[in-house]
Amino acid sequence: MSSSSYVHPGWRLSTFLLAVVIAVGGPLIILTGDGGNAGEVTGQQVEKTAVSAGSDITGNSSYSDFVENSTGSQVTYVQLDGDFRTGTATERFARPALSLIKLYIADYVLDNGTVEEKYTAVDMINSSSDASASQLFEKYPAAVDATADKYGLLSTRGADRWGYSVTSTYDLAKFVATLLEEDPTSPILVAMAAADPVAADGYEQDWGTHVLPGVIGTKWGWSDDRMLHSSVSFGTDFVVAAAVTGDAEDLTRLVENQLGDVREQAAGD
Repeated sequence: MSSSSYVHPGWRLSTFLLAVVIAVGGPLIILTGDGGNAGEVTGQQVEKTAVSAGSDITGNSSYSDFVENSTGSQVTYVQLDGDFRTGTATERFARPALSLIKLYIADYVLDNGTVEEKYTAVDMINSSSDASASQLFEKYPAAVDATADKYGLLSTRGADRWGYSVTSTYDLAKFVATLLEEDPTSPILVAMAAADPVAADGYEQDWGTHVLPGVIGTKWGWSDDRMLHSSVSFGTDFVVAAAVTGDAEDLTRLVENQLGDVREQAAGD
C-alpha cells in the first residue's frame, strides 16, 4: 500500500470535527468510529501571545509578517488501534512549521539522497541541526513539496528557505501515523525516539507532547525568539501533535490540559 493512498479510518472523521468545534484552541470534541460524540475534553485555552520581530530560524531577515497569522493553538490526536481521533478546529490551518519541517526533508533525503546525506538527515532529527537542514534543503529544494504530495499533506508547503515552510498539526500527525503503519522502525521514528536531550542550538528538548504518558519519540520545533513552539510525538498506538503561539511551558500546559486525561485513560486500558 502506498503512502499517498493510505488513509487511517480516524482521519475520515476530520470534516465532522471542523463543523462542531468552533473555538480556536478550544475544547476538543472526541469522535468515535460511528461519528458520534463521546464527550468533551475541556482544558485551559492558551492565549495567543504577540510575537516580537526578530531573525527567522535560518538566521536571516525579520519573520514577524510570517508568524503573525500563526492561528493560535493547534492540537491533533489520533489513536491508531481504533477509530478515534480528536483535534482543534484549527488543526488543518497552515502555520510556521519551524524545525518540524525537518521530518519532511528527512523523508525525501532517505528516499533520494546519498548514503552520507541519509546519515545527515537522521542526525538532523536527533539534534535538530539547522545547519544540516540548510545543507540538505539547498540541494533538495523540492523536498518539502514532494513529501507533501507523497503523503497527501494538504496544509504543507515549502518555501525558498526551509525556515519559511508551513504545515499543520493534522498533517504532522498524518505523516507520523503513516510511518508507524507502514514502517514502524523507520529511521525517522528511530531518530525521534533517540532525540538528543539538548538540541544543536542549546535548547532543551523535553516539553510539549513529549510529556504525555506512553510517548516513545518526539520532534520539537521553536522560533529563534522562543515565541512559537510545536512538537509531534508517537507511542506504540497513537500520534499527537500540538503547536502554540507562546513559550515551551505554554505548549506543555496546552497538551496536558487538552489531552492528559485522554492519554492516562488510554494507558490504563
